[in-house]
Amino acid sequence: MKIHHLQPILFFSLVLSACDLPFPSNQSETQSSIEISWTSSTNESFSTSEVIEASASSSNLISSLNSLSSSESSMSSEPSILSSSETTSIAASSIIESSTSIGSSAPVSLITIPSNAPAYYQNISPTATGEALKSALDLLISSNIDVGYDWWRYESADESLTETNKVITIYPRRNYLKSAHVSGNAAATWNREHTYPQSKISGAALDDNHHIFADDWKTNSTRGNYRFGIVTTKNSTTQVKDSSNLVTDNYLAGGFFEPNDAAKGEVARATLYLNTIYGYAIDGNFQSNELAILWALQYPPTNRDMQRNNRVYDNQGNRNPYIDNRDYICKVYGLTSLNTRLACGLS
Repeated sequence: MKIHHLQPILFFSLVLSACDLPFPSNQSETQSSIEISWTSSTNESFSTSEVIEASASSSNLISSLNSLSSSESSMSSEPSILSSSETTSIAASSIIESSTSIGSSAPVSLITIPSNAPAYYQNISPTATGEALKSALDLLISSNIDVGYDWWRYESADESLTETNKVITIYPRRNYLKSAHVSGNAAATWNREHTYPQSKISGAALDDNHHIFADDWKTNSTRGNYRFGIVTTKNSTTQVKDSSNLVTDNYLAGGFFEPNDAAKGEVARATLYLNTIYGYAIDGNFQSNELAILWALQYPPTNRDMQRNNRVYDNQGNRNPYIDNRDYICKVYGLTSLNTRLACGLS
């Protein structure tokens, strides 16, 4: 363990001592005993196949998730739609042992690959917010696009950062040969996952690469048209297996599909994109509007996201703004609930 990882723990211990509180023995006690906001000097990260995914959280987010009210905040643009049990589930799943405050005014990102269209947003007003900004982004991203369902588009968009003859599959997070298109029930073959299910959309959205990802055929089939959400019971019964019968970090139970952490931000930002360009309801694909927005913020874009955004821009002609600029998430959707306000650092 690196020394800097001990900093928040030591600080936490000192505060507990000063307050004459017992040191909690588990995570739930930590939440109920005391709420402390801290920021470490570096981000902690973990590896998934080919990309580095780091998750950002803050105690403000955790405490707000625990105290979510069923009534609409007077300053919110729409009411919270989570039940108390759903709120508790999200709070429990949102405890990430690291890093930077989501509420920071600076964009939270893990991207080092540059955009291949740096002037793409030059006509978007930096002061625009809410529906005005959403309409401006819609106009921009819906202009001169060329969608398609050809295999080569997905071989390009989902190309592995480390093995250029392979794609990374969104749910298993394993690399498959680009040529290993699904054929019957063959193991380690892939098809195209509509993260917003085909049965719920139509027209150009059916072929829009920004929300369609390379995926193992079996995890794709298992996800089906279930909405993304929190699975409270995670065990061998609810854990999803891929076509090679290998367990993945995805779970299905209670009518919801919970993807691995690396995919959470991807599917959330893809859903916000579809909501902006086609008007499809966020909660048509998610347990709640709030959860999609929080995942989009809590699991920030990586080089995988930027490479994908660049490739889709080359092939399709438009970009996902919620990958390029985290502030757009907050400016368009930040007033959705008390928790999204806190996550965005909005007063």
